[in-house]
Amino acid sequence: MIDKFENFIRSFGATRVLLQRAHDEGFLIEGLILYAALVDGFCRSCLILKEQLDNKNSDINEKYIYQSNNENNFRERDIYKLAFDKKIINQDILDELNKLYGIRNKLVHRFFISEVEYSHLEVVCKRYEKLYQQLYKITFDLESEQIDKNVGMTIDGGKITEQEKIAVSKDIMKKIKSGNERNLAKTFDCISVEEVVEFASKKGLTNECKCGHYKSSHIDLEILKKKKTKVIDEGLTKCSQKGCNCKMYIRDEKDKI
Repeated sequence: MIDKFENFIRSFGATRVLLQRAHDEGFLIEGLILYAALVDGFCRSCLILKEQLDNKNSDINEKYIYQSNNENNFRERDIYKLAFDKKIINQDILDELNKLYGIRNKLVHRFFISEVEYSHLEVVCKRYEKLYQQLYKITFDLESEQIDKNVGMTIDGGKITEQEKIAVSKDIMKKIKSGNERNLAKTFDCISVEEVVEFASKKGLTNECKCGHYKSSHIDLEILKKKKTKVIDEGLTKCSQKGCNCKMYIRDEKDKI
């Protein structure tokens, strides 16, 4: 469950990064979808924080933070209603969440068959930004309450070092682009060999060494584990293909075996 929770947490940072890009470039549809994801995420986070305070523990309800392809967990409107029932949000916020949910669906699904225009999304995104600020404060207040009462998963981390900032930034980028073929397969549930190969080729795994074998044949996973890195080039070594004597992956003719 730790991996699922890490994925959930890093999604907040990734969404803000992408949302800033959407704002800078004027990508209104992308901004709309990202805002909708953010407010849903905040409501889910608040439910976890509130239940931990009420139950005086650090338990995380996995159904709030992860949904597999073959099961139905809490939908967005279910989450909104739960947050209202637990007095996390008020009636005004609940009403706005439901209104914007309906507007978003109209913009996405009825672009061809209604009077909706692309420019209308500017108004919707502004309303989402206001809602985002409200939910951000609610989340902050619940986290502060956990710290004050020493209950739940929130801890006072103190001043963040530059190294920690870099580590957080790298972790956030994994949600935007990790380069992990397994994550790709999980996203689409069913994926073809051609799609996996294309995905791998973008990382250079299908590049050939001078010995004629793919770069992937020169990767030693144990080296990557020891170095605690996912940078493929740091794990390059001799070729693993049977009968091959190539001692290192060769990029150019000038490199030596």
